[in-house]
Amino acid sequence: MKAGFLLLFFFLTASALYSQWIELDALPGQSLWASSSFSETLGGQVHTYGPEALFDGDMATPWVEGASDEGIGEDLIILANRAVTGISLNNGFARSPSLYEKNNRLKAMNLSILIGFTAPGMVSETDSTLYLLKEFDIDSGIEVSDTSETQFFEITLSPEEQMELCREVLESFTGENPFFLKMMREETGLALEDFNSDMDLLLMMEIYGFLALKLTIQDVYRGSRYNDSCLSEISLQLEDF
Repeated sequence: MKAGFLLLFFFLTASALYSQWIELDALPGQSLWASSSFSETLGGQVHTYGPEALFDGDMATPWVEGASDEGIGEDLIILANRAVTGISLNNGFARSPSLYEKNNRLKAMNLSILIGFTAPGMVSETDSTLYLLKEFDIDSGIEVSDTSETQFFEITLSPEEQMELCREVLESFTGENPFFLKMMREETGLALEDFNSDMDLLLMMEIYGFLALKLTIQDVYRGSRYNDSCLSEISLQLEDF
């Protein structure tokens, strides 16, 4: 593990922030995380139904959660780094009507926004960046129709409200850990006496920030044969701050 990360890890464990924040490791270019994915062996080869299938434009390739039960509580995290104003999805395993009926489909979901930051040197030995995040619920128990047709769900949290949450999280991130603020000042050359400046905030989000939509499965329509919950496609509607 790199020395810079070891120093930061020691600092984090000594602070109140460490126990209050969600940790997430992001590999370079990574923008999608699933709590689990289902794998099976077909024709002697292992096939995994991973979350990348949700953005391939192919209704025949779903993400399938990999929990041992119906997947209640399994989740997806989709990096946006802009304000999220809506989400479209295609429910179930939409390759055919038969596969759709045989597998579970989403019946209810929770949507939340994850906002957080990293700091210079917060990189592991695998070159993944460590982010510290806070989660803000948008709505719980959102009803999803039992159809593979495209469904759209509006995000009730406005771009202005999401930007203010970014400001609050940055203030908490640096206020509770002045060491991070010092490192950011040295790297950017900004005074950063406060975060009232929208321009400074947007720059900090661009360099160090993380904003994502999190979808959590809350209930499912049961499949006639399999107990695996599936989603075929997802698309986010985004807006600049």
